[in-house]
Amino acid sequence: MSKYQKLRNEISKIEGSKGIAKFYSGALFADTSWYTATLDEPEIEEGSAPVALSTTVEEELPPQRPSAEGSPSKAEVLSSLAKKIDEKGAVQSRFGNITKDEKAISLGSKLILTKDQSEYKKLIESNLSSFEFEKFEGVSALIVGESRNVDLNSEQAHYKFSHDNTELLGKMIIPMKLEEGEFLRASLLGDTDEEVLQNLLCEIALFKPKAVISLGAVATNFLYGKKEKLSKIHGQELERIIEIGDESINFTLFPIFHPDLLEINPSMKRTAWMDLQKVMKFLGKI
Repeated sequence: MSKYQKLRNEISKIEGSKGIAKFYSGALFADTSWYTATLDEPEIEEGSAPVALSTTVEEELPPQRPSAEGSPSKAEVLSSLAKKIDEKGAVQSRFGNITKDEKAISLGSKLILTKDQSEYKKLIESNLSSFEFEKFEGVSALIVGESRNVDLNSEQAHYKFSHDNTELLGKMIIPMKLEEGEFLRASLLGDTDEEVLQNLLCEIALFKPKAVISLGAVATNFLYGKKEKLSKIHGQELERIIEIGDESINFTLFPIFHPDLLEINPSMKRTAWMDLQKVMKFLGKI
């Protein structure tokens, strides 16, 4: 008889044989101390306590996952995460840093309009008789900060609304696919910083532009609500709020580098163009 047939015959002798597990524990190790299934039960003396002979070992079970019952809901997890981000600014996760949405309302000081909008409108109409306010209500882009004028009698025009390819800003506006009437360029108007701010807020409240583009750090800091390096926030889409008594007006601010800086440092033009493309996407131009 071959060794294989002998081994197969041993299987039938294993008590309660059940497949390959019994094959390995019985047939292969039948003549060794590893196999105990066929050992005779020990004799128990009269009056002594019975002794149990166990041939099985309880396997150590892996830790069970907690039940879904009692676990925090998705809304609770997101709420807790948002709270931590507000407190720390960023939270480290296995997927990287989780930070506050760029579109969130900035934490700068509130923009409070105290100047009478109707009085400001009358001031503009009395000094710029050819300018039609109604034509630019709901304008796509209000571009502010190109220059600063103390008053409306300055030689520099306060408003510009025609294409001009003889200057850098005009050349930047044309490829943005903004037609005449879809954009309005406005200088910073006022003798003091507070006057400039109030006039800016009046114009945003009156024109209600879809986007406000601030040129350079000066104009950006007025509307951002606090001093911040332009290198940190340029090209970002920032939601801001103007409070007018019990009412409020929301507007979207896009800070970009000033054309004068781009003239001095032409290598920054690519960055400025990428920032303007974000405005174009926001306005549905691309």
